[in-house]
Amino acid sequence: MVSDLSELESMIRALGLTYRRMEGMLVAEYEDPKHGRLGIVFSVEQDTKTLRIAIPLDVEPYQEALGSILRENFTSTTYKYALDYDGFLTVVYDVPAECVDNALQLRELVLYALDGARRILSRVEEKE
Repeated sequence: MVSDLSELESMIRALGLTYRRMEGMLVAEYEDPKHGRLGIVFSVEQDTKTLRIAIPLDVEPYQEALGSILRENFTSTTYKYALDYDGFLTVVYDVPAECVDNALQLRELVLYALDGARRILSRVEEKE
């Protein structure tokens, strides 16, 4: 079970991701073959005992796209899409920290979140 940032850090290190600590979070970088460099933010919420994986994207959705994003949020069993304060999309995956015991489980969660990021980035490329 991931109970604090130090345990999470050792799992991220085992995955071979480049990362740094920033204000109670771990910020990693992932190089996607098609979409380039993506940042991944990891945090452990002590109050809710939740592990959060977030991938902020430099994508501001069109008004028409918001409806489809909302529908996906209701049907997805893994990640969700959120808007940050500036209106950009972030892929967010929250799981109970007790469900993550090792780096392989963390890897699966990261892959799900990356899938959500790729879906949005592919849609943006189609529009361009």
